[in-house]
Amino acid sequence: MLFTAVISFFSYLFPTALSSGFISNLCLKYGESILVSIRCCERLTEKLQKAKCDVEFLRCCLIYNLMPNFINIRLWKPGVRRSEQYKSFQRNCLIRELECRQKQARKLEKQVSAILIELEKHLSSIDYLNVKKFCHDSASRIHTKVMKTHQKKLEELNRGPIGQNYEEMKLKLIHNISSYTLSKVEERLLCRGWDFCIENKISNFLDFETDLELNAMKIQSHCHQTVFSSICRKIHNASQQLMHTSKHKKISNLSDEELAALKSLKSNNNIVICKADKGNCIVILDKEAYMEKAEDVLKGKQFEPLRNDKFHRKREEKLNKYIFSLFKQGVIDNKLRYQLQSTYSSLSVFYGLPKAHKTGYPIRPIISNIGSYQYKLSKYLAKAIRDARPQAESYIKDSFEFVKRIKEIVLDTQQKTYIMCSLDVESLYTNVPVEEAIEITLNYIYKPKKIIDAPFDKEQMRILLNLSIRDAPFRFQNKIYKQIDGVAMGNPLAPIIADLWMQKIEEKLNRYTTNKPMIWLRYVDDIFCVFTISKEKIFEFHTRINKWHKNLHFTLKLESDNSIAFLDVLVTQEQDKLNTSLYRKPTHTGLYMLWDSTQNRRYKLGLIKTLVIRIYRICSSKEIVTQELHLLRTTLTNNGYLPHIIKR
Repeated sequence: MLFTAVISFFSYLFPTALSSGFISNLCLKYGESILVSIRCCERLTEKLQKAKCDVEFLRCCLIYNLMPNFINIRLWKPGVRRSEQYKSFQRNCLIRELECRQKQARKLEKQVSAILIELEKHLSSIDYLNVKKFCHDSASRIHTKVMKTHQKKLEELNRGPIGQNYEEMKLKLIHNISSYTLSKVEERLLCRGWDFCIENKISNFLDFETDLELNAMKIQSHCHQTVFSSICRKIHNASQQLMHTSKHKKISNLSDEELAALKSLKSNNNIVICKADKGNCIVILDKEAYMEKAEDVLKGKQFEPLRNDKFHRKREEKLNKYIFSLFKQGVIDNKLRYQLQSTYSSLSVFYGLPKAHKTGYPIRPIISNIGSYQYKLSKYLAKAIRDARPQAESYIKDSFEFVKRIKEIVLDTQQKTYIMCSLDVESLYTNVPVEEAIEITLNYIYKPKKIIDAPFDKEQMRILLNLSIRDAPFRFQNKIYKQIDGVAMGNPLAPIIADLWMQKIEEKLNRYTTNKPMIWLRYVDDIFCVFTISKEKIFEFHTRINKWHKNLHFTLKLESDNSIAFLDVLVTQEQDKLNTSLYRKPTHTGLYMLWDSTQNRRYKLGLIKTLVIRIYRICSSKEIVTQELHLLRTTLTNNGYLPHIIKR
């Protein structure tokens, strides 16, 4: 009782925006004119909030192509409703309505701002803050009520849920391990993912046209003059159309609150927002923690700090001199020379992708070679080697080929016991011995005869590979390093060199006469095996293969309940065959390209088609296909896809 009395006494002395006597006390304290201004401000704030809600409703209608009832017009001929002219007329009416609401909201904002400025002059700072809070609370109630009504209308128009269901997805999509607390708007923004494309108007048409012309000039040397003229004409027409439509764009696929949140996150220098190593989730770290993790990686034996960027310039000069010497010798023509040489290159950039599926969020080091002196050469050599490389019997290109190979296997379960397992190489790229891997690559593509479609002999190719991979300089923040050993993830040559090195290493398997797997299928550093021996002997085999090379270390995972996951496939042993279904890793978020993202519509339709084809090609039974299709519908709905689009 005493506590309640004390609280009531303090509320009387210091009324707040939440107390019942707040307005009446202000009236007694400042007069009726202030009360009128406060009530006017309250009313205008509520109107402003309703106008903003209406703008958001109309914006959603335009994005999802939904027509509210007030746009529907009685027509003498019902068939006209299906015509493009009528639909265009409806959309124009909706845009006009949106413009009116936006204009109304701007006008109300000015009025509210003017009243608040006047109130600030006459009220004490505490009373002024309480008035602002009072108006804000009143507007929040209106916002909740109106948005609930609008959401219901949108769902009725859409005949189902609308927009991204980020409430269900945000726990998987956002890993905030920083000291910064995200607001609800910031969470909603980040839940849209890295691939979300913001609707953006072209602000500077002159710069846009200049960039197009400069980029068009780059392809002039690669095609015939008539073809180049045709390409330029098409680019010109498309750019003119884009600029014309950009002038009249009124819709944004982000709300004003989300745009403000985006600017706020961008200006926050105390946090680092980055994509996770696996999955589509986003990890937010304190900048200091991110720097510490990166510096710990850079202290490894594969990296060495440099004092300045002179080493980078020397490497670039060395590369250009060698390419010029090949041109002088007549090995390459002038066109290939300009394609391979480097001019005013930039340093490669180091960054880390946090491993959200591991404790402590360690980072995976990535060195982006784009724009570096060796990038164009690496890209050229990667394509040449990829096209010419010999493929081992164990090689699988992707999940579809893996499933195809699995379906061909017939098990004799009456005579033998089969155990499935998977092997994974730890940190393959950083542990690849470069010199050894280059020699293996050369032996594959030049022995017993040259099979690569490139004008270089073996020795020239060795020099070019060394220039492309070895001692690659890169920067992290303001420091410069070079990679002494291992291949950098981010170099176009890295996957091919690592794969060929693994291909050579696994040839040692042929020496085994006993206790070796019946099936051995490999995708880069992931290996699927089927054994017909006991678990103890499998562990012995695992110990033996870990001695194949000092840089190699395999991790072993045995089947569980007759099932094991490999890539995105779940393999299940049933009687005399292996059945397959889709497997989703714990890092799977269910986030795909959102429907309201500003990518072309055909990409979104193509995504649905791709996911459906994937289900039919991987799943081995009709029951599993039906389950997966049902799950896909739910997933696409959560990503904002319209029901009639999904049904198609």
